[in-house]
Amino acid sequence: MIRTGEWISEGWEIFKQDWLMHVVVMLILGAASSATGGILYGPLLCGYYYMIFKKLQDPTSSIELGDIGKGFEVFVNALVAWLLVGIFTSVGVIACFVGAIVVGALLVFVFPLVMDRRMDFWPAIQASFDKTKENWLGWSVFMLLIGLLYMAGSIACGVGVLVTGPIFFIATALAYRDNFGLAGAEASESGFGAPSPPPTTPPPPPTGQ
Repeated sequence: MIRTGEWISEGWEIFKQDWLMHVVVMLILGAASSATGGILYGPLLCGYYYMIFKKLQDPTSSIELGDIGKGFEVFVNALVAWLLVGIFTSVGVIACFVGAIVVGALLVFVFPLVMDRRMDFWPAIQASFDKTKENWLGWSVFMLLIGLLYMAGSIACGVGVLVTGPIFFIATALAYRDNFGLAGAEASESGFGAPSPPPTTPPPPPTGQ
């Protein structure tokens, strides 16, 4: 399902509740990525998704900056996923600008899957592709619209990205929630986002005498 307008609208409402924290996260993402040549971007992005998913699970809570470190629990898969997504997107750019949008749409759920379901990088890429390929055009439009929203933040010397960037990621998290569900929806001692236990088979109903 694709509900771009609803996800952007809900994303704005979520952003407003903890706007300062979201702005700080965007600053951290930008500074850490620049300082490390992009090495920390994937893990920190996963940590940001963790923060958003935690908020979606408990809307009354406030997001905690320390939770961004949760992305380091999936450091290797987040890093390799970031490198591969970058390579695939670059190939799309070489083909044409539209190709980059389509590739971005097909891989839009990679980092949420790595963080929320603790998937390895390649299964996450496959799962995102399988979910979006049947309606690749619709997901491409979604990616185009939220991408344009993100780029609109470049107004005012780029300061606007501190607002449009979080909405971009929150809208993506909402799309993930509505299409995959949240694996951390059940509280567990291991923390939000831990893989859900396998379902148990209910006992057969008793037979009459």
